[in-house]
Amino acid sequence: MIPRPMSAQQMIYLDNAATTRPLPAVVEAMARVQFDLFGNPSSKHSFGPPAKKVLDDAREFLRGTLGAAQIIFTSGGSEADYLGVIGAAVARMPGRVLMAQSDHAAVLETTTLLARHRHHVSRLPVTEHGDLNPEQFFGALGPDVRVVSLLHGHNELGTLCELAELASLVRRASPEAHIHVDLVQTYGKLPFDLDTMDVDSVAVSGHKFHGPRGAGFLALSSKARIQPLQLAGGQEDRMRGGTENVAGAVGLMIAAEAALTHQASGAAHMRDLCGRMTDAIFDALPQARRLGHPERRLPHVLSLFLPGIIGETLQMRCDARGLAFSTGAACHDAIEIDPAEQRPAPKPDNHVLAAIGMDKRQSREVVRLSCSRETTTQEADRAAQILINEALTLMSQAPRGVGHA
Repeated sequence: MIPRPMSAQQMIYLDNAATTRPLPAVVEAMARVQFDLFGNPSSKHSFGPPAKKVLDDAREFLRGTLGAAQIIFTSGGSEADYLGVIGAAVARMPGRVLMAQSDHAAVLETTTLLARHRHHVSRLPVTEHGDLNPEQFFGALGPDVRVVSLLHGHNELGTLCELAELASLVRRASPEAHIHVDLVQTYGKLPFDLDTMDVDSVAVSGHKFHGPRGAGFLALSSKARIQPLQLAGGQEDRMRGGTENVAGAVGLMIAAEAALTHQASGAAHMRDLCGRMTDAIFDALPQARRLGHPERRLPHVLSLFLPGIIGETLQMRCDARGLAFSTGAACHDAIEIDPAEQRPAPKPDNHVLAAIGMDKRQSREVVRLSCSRETTTQEADRAAQILINEALTLMSQAPRGVGHA
């Protein structure tokens, strides 16, 4: 029996930065491919070529969406980040790899393996908005830099980095470096072209734009140079072994086509929804503050600092009222088990909020609401009201002089 959460009619879902509901067309196309084109794409008999054709068609379509020279299908954005950063480093002599202290865990966790290949990782400090300061960034560059990883749209704060300027600085000071971009939150929402931005690789994850979970890709420019981390059967032009996920590739294509068709209108819609919620919340909770850059921001992410209100408590109360959102990235919400005592271990500090200068208490008072192009104005208005009502209730229940619930 598959457990079911509250129905969509009962719940308002505002955690789309964590994952989105796949489009019906995506689910239908994937089911059809799984059943009708179940042959191995590498097989030479009659069942192989049809599967290979739809795989190649999906690859070619996705390649065109970014002006890429090559597409390598992966299990998602994390693996694409891993292959883009480590694969580029392994293809070069030992040197330095640059990333930001506020980067996604998928990038930060490459440190151990990079060290095995004698690369030194420099985690650069960030501004109060969570992005790299171009002047400080330029000071960290040099001829010994082999790979630079940049997060285009911040998954927790919503900040868009100054990608064009940062890439230009890399080309000036570290011309041989590979520039990798985590495009997970921006693909399908904002225009992007590898050649125009002058970067070497980008990571994309299907479940962030109404596509399938467990499917993503790494897009490479014509000048990109990386080494495979998993040869196995030599699939994906010998860059990633293993029988291809044909249905996943088709799902990515269907979702990407829909996202790009509605890109401009979708971004405007989501930006308007976040603005409506922000205005309502600020009117009722004047102490609230929006995190991230005030102008350079993703259209769908609303990160809020609510002094005096514990985010997890507010999250649970709102969830009971039919509103779902997060207190940060999904990777921060995962329960860790202490292997020695077989019980939940204390949660690690949120490295993103620490990187922008927030202490532990302040970090507990942050929530993230993220909409999609399917979110309605009525849902956004209702969500803001639920959050406001529960926040005011918590504030009224706080002991006098304590300052937070």
